[in-house]
Amino acid sequence: MPKLVVFIVRCGWITWSSYAGLSPRFLQQRRKNGFTLMELLVVMVLLSLLTAFAVPKIRTSLFTDQLKATARKLIGLVNETGQQARIEHRPYLLIFDPAARVFTVRAAENKEANTPPSIRPLHLSSGVRVVDFSSVHGGKRDSGELKLWFSKKGYVDKTLIHLQDDSGREMTLALSPFLGVTRLYDSYRTLEQDTFQ
Repeated sequence: MPKLVVFIVRCGWITWSSYAGLSPRFLQQRRKNGFTLMELLVVMVLLSLLTAFAVPKIRTSLFTDQLKATARKLIGLVNETGQQARIEHRPYLLIFDPAARVFTVRAAENKEANTPPSIRPLHLSSGVRVVDFSSVHGGKRDSGELKLWFSKKGYVDKTLIHLQDDSGREMTLALSPFLGVTRLYDSYRTLEQDTFQ
């Protein structure tokens, strides 16, 4: 048992019960090599202060990526549009107006720009722009009003929506026709590169 106590003391795992069998000379030597409670408290206070100042900066840098935020909102709008088409059993259009920098939703047979009350328009962030839409049947479109058609069952043509921020970083939203799955890539992808059907 004494060898175990010596091993624990040498490793720094001193317990109150192990103080009883140690000589005063050994305890004085241990105090010279160890840290006092005050020293430990000061270090902990300093670490807490550093953490308190660093965490808000890290948090804001993680959540202020306008390109990713816009992509996530656009994924939500695409999902809502498909659901609205399935619920009402009629085709819908997701329309991007480059002049107003806004995505809107309306029924395909309705020529008025009436967005269903449950779906709010999506305004692009100031530092983000839509580069183009690429679809299997519609080809590549990068000018004028860009439209994405959803069938009455909520299906959409295989489409890639390309976004870009002011720094030139690009993202691609890939919409699958039947699966209702939207994938997000951190680069510009073409239809040939997107192998997921």
